[in-house]
Amino acid sequence: MHGCGNDFIILDYGEADGRELSEVARRVCDRHFGVGADGILVPAPSESADIRMIYFNSDGSPSEMCGNGIRCLARYARDKGLLRSNELAVETGAGVKNVVLHSDGSSRVDMGPPAFEGEAASGPHTFLRVSMGNPHAVAFLENKPEIETLNLGLLGPRVERDRENFPEGTNAEFVHIRGRHDIRMRIWERGSGETLASGSGSCAAAVAAIHRNLVSGPIKAHLDGGVVEVEWRGEGSPVHMSGPAEYICEGRLSEG
Repeated sequence: MHGCGNDFIILDYGEADGRELSEVARRVCDRHFGVGADGILVPAPSESADIRMIYFNSDGSPSEMCGNGIRCLARYARDKGLLRSNELAVETGAGVKNVVLHSDGSSRVDMGPPAFEGEAASGPHTFLRVSMGNPHAVAFLENKPEIETLNLGLLGPRVERDRENFPEGTNAEFVHIRGRHDIRMRIWERGSGETLASGSGSCAAAVAAIHRNLVSGPIKAHLDGGVVEVEWRGEGSPVHMSGPAEYICEGRLSEG
């Protein structure tokens, strides 16, 4: 499945249970020798919510939260009959998130309140550190050509692995303000590299822009793979993210 081009392999819990999912993620997410994806998702039983989301990045590292992933998992769970309601609570490594599914497969997710953790200078950019349950570093670029020509393959790994400023590593978002309600952004995801979209990254970028009074909500975040809408009413309020979740294919993975 994918959300705005951020793609995932979803594994049935019964087949994934007991396996070394870190190794599974590295194998199946390889775009040459595997299926190819930014990460794997597993819908699992939960004692505190309707369902639990297990998520591993393409490099085999676990992540607390994935905004595009949670929309895909929610649609999958409903469509496969794992849950009967269009409103569900999903347990994640960043707490329980409430999801409302729409008839077209898109959904609106309560991502919880953001946490602002100050500024950090890394390389040529100054970043605002924002936690959406997972770490983000948001940099604002003044002109449109700069964001389109930015060499993320060079800059992204340096920011992700800057342990002095980001001890746990970080996702990095580079943002250009297009209008009072629109931002253009590119993303380097911790553990996955450059991706076409990031749900939690879109939330981090949007609330960082609102926090600095550069925009006002609701915000449309324009990503390489599509558009995500973000709403935030300010300090102490939860962030709501709306966006699509689409199927790509179904199949059986060879054990060979």
